[in-house]
Parts: sequence; C-alpha cells; structure tokens
Amino acid sequence: MKRSPLSCLLVMACLLPVAALAGPPGAHVHGSARLQVAVDGNTLSLQLETPLANLVGFEHAPRTAQQKQALQTMADRLRQAGEIFTPTPAARCTVVSVELESPLLQPSPPVGGGDHADLDGSFVFRCADAAALRDLEVGLFASFPKLRRLDVQVAGPRGQSAARLSPQQRRVSW
Repeated sequence: MKRSPLSCLLVMACLLPVAALAGPPGAHVHGSARLQVAVDGNTLSLQLETPLANLVGFEHAPRTAQQKQALQTMADRLRQAGEIFTPTPAARCTVVSVELESPLLQPSPPVGGGDHADLDGSFVFRCADAAALRDLEVGLFASFPKLRRLDVQVAGPRGQSAARLSPQQRRVSW
C-alpha cells in the first residue's frame, strides 16, 4: 500500500507534542541531535536534524581541501542509510530515498555569515513485513564520534514515544 506525502506529514505532525520533551525547537547544541521516526503502513520515515559540527567537526563554509573532503565523506556515508540505520531485520526494510539538506552541501556554499550550519536528513525505508517492525538500531555514533546524544521521537501504529540514545544505547524500540 502506497502512502501519500500528506499521510507521512500527518504522522510527523503527531510527533510535535513528543518533540517538546526533547527541548526547544531550533536548539543548536554541539554533540546533540534529533531524530524523528514515523511508521506509517509499510513506510519507515526518519528525519535527522544535527549541527554539522557533530558530523564533520566544523560548521562554516569549507576553507581547505580537507574540509571539502570531510563534507563529501559525510554525505556519502549518510547516503548509505541502510548501514547507518538498521530497522528490525524481520521487517525486511530497504532504503527508497535519502535527502540531505545543508547550506554547506550546495554547489556554492555561502561565504561568511553564520558559523552554525546544520544538516537535515530525510531517510525513507519500505518494509516488506511492517508488522514485524519493532525497533531501530542507530549507527550514527560509530560513524560520527562527535555525536554524543540523539533525542528520538517515534510515532507509529502503537502510539508515540521518546527516547535518548547515546554511544552506549543505540537502539530505540516501540
């Protein structure tokens, strides 16, 4: 069954009351990120919000070839969403799309201005057996060691929940 984009947006909107538990919206805290998880039919949607410092160690326009390479490596790694996010294996989920948004990933990153660039990532999986989908293992900590805390909000067929993940606790269940 294919879900409409509106249906996915409605599920994400249900996360707003739970998201309030994670702190003020738009808070920019190094070492901390937010992940919204929505289960809608056979679709698993993930929305990641993080300061770029958690992923590459800086938030300004890249100044060196090494910084440009760090941005490219980070983007390439996140595009391997099936290696970063592991839904319940019995659900047999596969990645169908990955979208990464950040001013620093534009062909011509902004020069000057703010030094607090973020990354917004959208990851969509389709699951062959959505009824078996019970949890998500998050591998961001291994790939990006500057990330120390991930506030997670989940909305799905069993209701809403929130969790805080860390390098020691990488799995959210629902």
